[in-house]
Amino acid sequence: MPLYDGSHSLIRSNLMLIARGERAKVIAIGKLTALQHDVLNAQRISADLPRLLDPEILFLGRHLFSSRHADGYSIEDMVEQIASALSAQAEVVPTKKMSALCNPRPRDDGYGNRVNDVAVLELSARKPKAELFSTIPRGDWVKPRQCP
Repeated sequence: MPLYDGSHSLIRSNLMLIARGERAKVIAIGKLTALQHDVLNAQRISADLPRLLDPEILFLGRHLFSSRHADGYSIEDMVEQIASALSAQAEVVPTKKMSALCNPRPRDDGYGNRVNDVAVLELSARKPKAELFSTIPRGDWVKPRQCP
């Protein structure tokens, strides 16, 4: 499993700090699988970009919290999105604009949607490691802020 044991509570702690307006620290939350790492690097090489040397994934959470909180998601929802998007089943998404993983197995988000969680990775700021920049619950037509 790409997420380390205990990473759910570390992720939750960072998001809670951010929610209170406090400063969170960058934490290591998991690693890409060997296949995810290889496919990501093959895409980067074909786009004439440098390889990602280390498969470890770091997390701060500011952008993720801001984006998903604006949609009405709770911190627990965000932790679930991260766990799904960074699961061993997640596949590297071919794109020219971002490096991402998408879980091809839909997840019931608790708001009436079946979503495919996408993890957006930032690969240059914390070289040689990837940083989880954000998650996107694809297919969340009904957002929590729209629910009664």
